[in-house]
Amino acid sequence: MDRKNYIQATIEKFGIEHPEVELRRTIILDQDIVDLESRLNIIIPNAVKDYFRSYTLSVPFVTGKMLGDFSMTYCEETGRWRELEIEEEIATTILQLPLMFPNKDLSEFERSNTIFHGTGFLYLGLYNEEYYVLLDLKSEQVYQVDMARVRPTLGEETRADILRWALPFFNKFEDLVRCFFGGELYDEDELTFDIE
Repeated sequence: MDRKNYIQATIEKFGIEHPEVELRRTIILDQDIVDLESRLNIIIPNAVKDYFRSYTLSVPFVTGKMLGDFSMTYCEETGRWRELEIEEEIATTILQLPLMFPNKDLSEFERSNTIFHGTGFLYLGLYNEEYYVLLDLKSEQVYQVDMARVRPTLGEETRADILRWALPFFNKFEDLVRCFFGGELYDEDELTFDIE
């Protein structure tokens, strides 16, 4: 299955498994993406373009189940963070992505990427409300970076902060979709999916 079909199919499956979340076909056109690339002076990877052309959601974030060194977990029932209990091995994490709300166009995504212009990274969203989720435009690997460690000054300082503090998050954008929309358990430390 090609990337476009995989991303769309995975988000559609997410919508079926979560009927409380309304999926809407995106209003973004191919020309909108071309115009965005021109304004940002970048080439957006095909997987991200496929995401743009798929759906918006009626919720501000999605959750994923992860193994790793976590002290807190997001409680979906209360909508709050709580301490991870000793016997718990799996943490619920949250991912906020631009374009998830209905009737969004690429202007919000473009605004979010302003501070990353010229860094070689594309801002995708926020992880656990504290980390930027960034895609390396050359390798297409996804990183997380503590927001407090990145100086939003544009260009070289921002790039230097990212390179210094970035931690690998996913090997590729499709893996992010597989975790947060496909519901597969992901080992954040090993960068692998937990196969039972």
